[in-house]
Amino acid sequence: MVVYNELVAVTAGAGLLGFAWFLKQLVQDRVVESEGWAAFFGITGLLLLITGLHTTMTWPFGGEGFEYANIAFGQPAAGFGALLLFAAIYLWRHRELFSGDLDAATVNATALRALKPVSIFVGALGLAMGVLAITFVRFQLGAAPPEEPISGRFGHLPILEALFLGGLWGIVAVGAILFAIALLTDRPGLLRWAIWAWVIGGVVFLLFGAMNFYTHIGMYYNIEHGTMHKW
Repeated sequence: MVVYNELVAVTAGAGLLGFAWFLKQLVQDRVVESEGWAAFFGITGLLLLITGLHTTMTWPFGGEGFEYANIAFGQPAAGFGALLLFAAIYLWRHRELFSGDLDAATVNATALRALKPVSIFVGALGLAMGVLAITFVRFQLGAAPPEEPISGRFGHLPILEALFLGGLWGIVAVGAILFAIALLTDRPGLLRWAIWAWVIGGVVFLLFGAMNFYTHIGMYYNIEHGTMHKW
């Protein structure tokens, strides 16, 4: 089974943190370096779109009831990747606007208006992530096998990882829904709460994905060599 959810989690975490930072610059009327952000969103968006679409269409996660991971990981990653690529294209095409003579407040207000239509899809993905969060907890999904270091020590308590994953998906969902409501109802004050939700979610995704490089390699090592390293 060839999987890459470690890279997906790290990239998603970086993407959430980056977009939260970018959004904060817009809200606070700071000067935005559009070319740099376009490159960042292009890299993270392309990685998430490719890996998300591959997971969605080929279902590399399989066997022993683990198929749900193809839905829970692949489809949100593909959607988020497409949104990041939209941001990359917009910022690159309008780089002259961001580097022109207009003041930052006018430029950033223009960018926020441009995000208004796409916020519908952001809210839709937020709704989907919220449902996935409930699903993780309702069916106690995500328990690590005993061969996996660290996480496997708690595999006999599936509710723990279900609550962790449900909470992680849930906080990202809250940010997405608040973002959509803020732009569609012209209530910019809600954006700061969306930013905080994505900062928290981004940090956890980043750390979780980084840890999985260790735990997943350790799991395959244990399986291959018949060992049971727990840490």
